[in-house]
Amino acid sequence: MIENLLKYNRHWEEGFYYPYNKKREIFNTLLNYLDEKQIVEIAGLRRVGKTTLLFQVINNLLDKAVHPLSILYFTFDEETPSIDDLLASYSYQTQIDFKKGKIYIFLDEIQKLPNFQNQLKVYYDLYPNLKFFISGSTSLFIKKKTQESLAGRVSSFFLKPLNFKEYLYFVEKSQILERPLIYKKEIEKEFEIFLSNQFIESIEIKDLGKRKEYYKSIIRKIIFEDIPAIFPIENPEILWRVVQIIGQKPGMIIEYQNLSRDLGISNKTLSSYFFYLEESFLIKKVYNFSSNLLTSEKKLKKFYLSSPSFCTSISDFIDKGNLLENFVISLMDYNFFWRDSYKHEVDFVSLENSEIIPVEVKYKEKIYEREFKNLEIFSRKFNLNKALCLWKNISVEKIELKELVIEKKPVYFL
Repeated sequence: MIENLLKYNRHWEEGFYYPYNKKREIFNTLLNYLDEKQIVEIAGLRRVGKTTLLFQVINNLLDKAVHPLSILYFTFDEETPSIDDLLASYSYQTQIDFKKGKIYIFLDEIQKLPNFQNQLKVYYDLYPNLKFFISGSTSLFIKKKTQESLAGRVSSFFLKPLNFKEYLYFVEKSQILERPLIYKKEIEKEFEIFLSNQFIESIEIKDLGKRKEYYKSIIRKIIFEDIPAIFPIENPEILWRVVQIIGQKPGMIIEYQNLSRDLGISNKTLSSYFFYLEESFLIKKVYNFSSNLLTSEKKLKKFYLSSPSFCTSISDFIDKGNLLENFVISLMDYNFFWRDSYKHEVDFVSLENSEIIPVEVKYKEKIYEREFKNLEIFSRKFNLNKALCLWKNISVEKIELKELVIEKKPVYFL
């Protein structure tokens, strides 16, 4: 039995609301699923705001006059009781039969609960009056297990770091992006700050040194606590070293054989370590594109950290173009880049709706046609007529290079 559920459920106190008024863009989307039977799953990196989202949904339920005791929140960060024990403790302490009436149940960091997917499946199937919200910080133990055991029972959402529009909302400067021609200089200034400030909690940290320590503490908690708790790992210090290497040059091409030799570990161990970092959402991998996608996964790979703010916390000397690429990949679901044997390279390749679109990221306000040579080469090779350039400018432009149309869009609006 859990001794004190009130500790986790402050909203059971009379008149209590969680003090989180400003909301992420995803919040209203989640509300659309309140009356659906399906489990709502929110996955994402540590400290990105998953718990706050859950508390804001609870506030919304309170506003709708749902009785506070009909809302149960629990985090598995400290202890991992079975869902059986959790609900038994809930019924005992509230004197409410969870089998009767509508009960909203919020389970945070659920990947720490062994066999959570099968436990949830039983209650989902047998008690339609229970509405579950779950959150987690590890891809493998959320995505894979929900797909295997909870297929068709889950609506899944991935919470990314802040986009620039959200950041401006949280610093109360939304108006500058609404009138970009007037506030061009201020947009540029705020964007520079934002690149090292992509998490809500860090916005209040004005001291640069303390802000860097905040992001390093997130990285270290994932590496030295979260990953070893789930995966068999002998030397977390090597994980930290890998993250440092990527953070100093985001978008670097890594060959496991060379790096494993430099780090003094086997190629197989290094491959596993990269897998652990990906599953904890700490790094992102993109493959070298081929028309045969199976071949792509066997070719060159580029790596980024999951936020440019992690990069700036690790190194003071990062190429601005690489940092902007890391920002783009933190928000976009690009899985590919392209590089040929002559080292012609395109930053990303989008496969949205099965349409191939090459994407270049430019940390520039003025771009010359000759700088689009690689986009032209890629487009000719794959017989394409559209390409995208994300640039550090406030205007949308189109240029035509023979049969190729390149649309230039401000990176600020991702």
